Amino acid sequence: MSSGTADPLGHLAAIISSSDDAIISKDLDGVIQTWNAAAERLFGYRADEAIGRHITLIIPADRTDEETYVISRIRSGLTVEHYETIRRRKDGSPIEISLSVSPIHSAAGTIVGASKIARDITERKRLERTAREAGRAKDEFLATLSHELRTPLNTVAGYIQMLQKDALPAEQQARVLEVMERNARALIRLVDDILDTSRIITGKMRIDLQPCVLAPLIEQAIASIEPAALARGLTLTRDIQPDLVVRADATRLAQVFWNLLSNAVKFTPPGGAIEVTARQNARVVLVVVTDTGMGIEPGDLPLVFQRFWQGSPASRLDHNGLGLGLALSRHFVELHGGRISATSAGAGLGTRFEIELPLPLEVPVPRPAATS
Repeated sequence: MSSGTADPLGHLAAIISSSDDAIISKDLDGVIQTWNAAAERLFGYRADEAIGRHITLIIPADRTDEETYVISRIRSGLTVEHYETIRRRKDGSPIEISLSVSPIHSAAGTIVGASKIARDITERKRLERTAREAGRAKDEFLATLSHELRTPLNTVAGYIQMLQKDALPAEQQARVLEVMERNARALIRLVDDILDTSRIITGKMRIDLQPCVLAPLIEQAIASIEPAALARGLTLTRDIQPDLVVRADATRLAQVFWNLLSNAVKFTPPGGAIEVTARQNARVVLVVVTDTGMGIEPGDLPLVFQRFWQGSPASRLDHNGLGLGLALSRHFVELHGGRISATSAGAGLGTRFEIELPLPLEVPVPRPAATS
């Protein structure tokens, strides 16, 4: 069994050297005295570059008052515990840290300097910001969802009460029933979008790919939005190649076309135009929906297919929605092995959506059953 004398200072030096936190000491004038390996990693300065220089080496110019505050506490024999701030790396980039500072006493008990422990909290702060943003997004989503549900529900409930009280003239009842049906369908569509989004997030969304002719799916979507387009005085044209065949889930693909066309109607002012084309292009089918509507700012184009994105604040003032339609459309198109993109020259200059769908290698064109 060997014997020896413990070396407390050596032991302490080893702890400081191996610490994951930056440990720095300075005198009361702020001149750096020691600088461990973690400080080198955190701030980018080698020990020989930092020792002998003032601590403001790592303090941003707009935060030098913090050093005055810290030194005043140290001179009073007080500590600074877990002070969250920003410091500056050698390359000039900012870094978020938690700072603890304690006085250093001489053998006579006099305060001669300060020991600083700095911990990188960049990731923690990022997670906190993400959580706050998620909370705000959740609150905004719930508020929007409440509005989107209440608007059609209030309409339906109001008309039901009027019908129950026999308060509507007979000649108005047909129109009222049409309005109730339209609002009920809007509610169904809203609930379906939420459920589809949930299935996508949980990985439970499935599609059934079968050979189908594309033109009827597009015409089905056009027929559903045509009354709204005509009511707004929009010109609606189409140029659809009739014999295009793709492998598709007909319901999901029709949903994509409806989303694009209903958005075009919503965001195109009265008197504008919407055009739908579908042609074969090399080994893909290209479906294009173009409108002369309010357009999209260049900086917003990368965001249009994100869930819950509802456009710029100005566009949200006049148009409601949950911001799910385009996100669902992108997912459905990608499940078909295709691609969807949006282009716009800017605000007020219209929007162009393109869908590329792969052509099946060998798929016979489905034909209607023969009738006798």
